[in-house]
Amino acid sequence: MKTLHVQPMVRRNGLTLVLLGLIVTIAMISILFLFSEQPLIPVYCGLLTGLMTLFIGSLKLREPHFSLSLCHDCLQYHHKQGGWVLKWVNIQRIDRPRIHLGWDLVEIPYIGLRIKDYDSFLNLITPRLAVGILTEQRAVLMQVLQSEQADCPTGTCASQFDDLFEESHYRSGEGQDYEGVIAMLANRMTRLRTLIGYDLLVPVSSLDREPDEFVRLLHQYQLESNLIQIN
Repeated sequence: MKTLHVQPMVRRNGLTLVLLGLIVTIAMISILFLFSEQPLIPVYCGLLTGLMTLFIGSLKLREPHFSLSLCHDCLQYHHKQGGWVLKWVNIQRIDRPRIHLGWDLVEIPYIGLRIKDYDSFLNLITPRLAVGILTEQRAVLMQVLQSEQADCPTGTCASQFDDLFEESHYRSGEGQDYEGVIAMLANRMTRLRTLIGYDLLVPVSSLDREPDEFVRLLHQYQLESNLIQIN
């Protein structure tokens, strides 16, 4: 089974935006230099637009060239602060997470992974990556908490802000103890499993196709990996 490297949508047009922003910025600075004695408010607006375009393009190019790698035996996630690896046999469920919005169940812009063994995952996570994941998940955690608390429609209740911070100690089902940010990540995974049924969330901006299509692709790789192991 051929390894598939996924180029994230978030990187698309990054170089184009950088070049466009650079051209606009240089052009506006040149106009300001040539006509410095005249009021040129539109030029200042153009300069600001060029700088913002350059900044956004730079942020896009900072993202990893590949976001995910689908291998014959594992799924790899590449993050600008590190990466994690999950064996296909350690993934129990792959699907689109849903939260309550009124009476409806609404999909959130992530792919959810429910794993079987926390220890084999946590032992490969670096503290730097754990901090990055915890920080990026803060917004979706607030969204999930808001959907589960009908008495807090604005999502800004004090109890919710308290819930954004995890305990810094964790003991796995196998009895292994974790401390610090790794323990906080493990507790976050446990909380997400309780709230939406998944331990890990992969943002759809990391994908190269529609989320439902990507879920089917992950299922295909997992199925073929399991068949190879059986044979």
